Amino acid sequence: TAWLDAAEVSRVLPQVREEIKGLNELLEASEEFGSFLLDRTVPQSVKQDILNQLFQGKVQEITINFLLLTTSKKREHLLPDILEACDALLDERDGIVNATVTSAVVLTAAQSDSLREKMESYTGKRIRMDASVDPELIGGFVASVGDTVFDSSLRVHMKRVRQALVGR
Repeated sequence: TAWLDAAEVSRVLPQVREEIKGLNELLEASEEFGSFLLDRTVPQSVKQDILNQLFQGKVQEITINFLLLTTSKKREHLLPDILEACDALLDERDGIVNATVTSAVVLTAAQSDSLREKMESYTGKRIRMDASVDPELIGGFVASVGDTVFDSSLRVHMKRVRQALVGR
């Protein structure tokens, strides 16, 4: 997007990346802020004044300009999607992929690091890992990176043994 290109040229892309995360968090955490942005009864000039008051001196000027442009074009309703798309573009550019790992028990830091390293070696990219626990796995883990799923759970191993013994 032009916003990200301009941030890169201005050498403020790392700060803008953090601001994207912050704006996403604000939209998720504050129903009031989201409602304000989507309220069609609030004049654009008032929205722009409030955005200036909220963000002036707290975010890069380029980010304020992006927010003001979004409101002046009446595209506030697209802001969550735009922020998500920008975050995905930056991840792709930086070679970062998201992975989810579900394990039967909480992974230790060493297990988590080891698993991340293996996934990074497999994908050739940096991994941003989201971990959760599902005791129904009995043991092991299920990891997914993009369209690839690695199921190393005891539940699936037991299912395979049962199928082999029963002859399917």
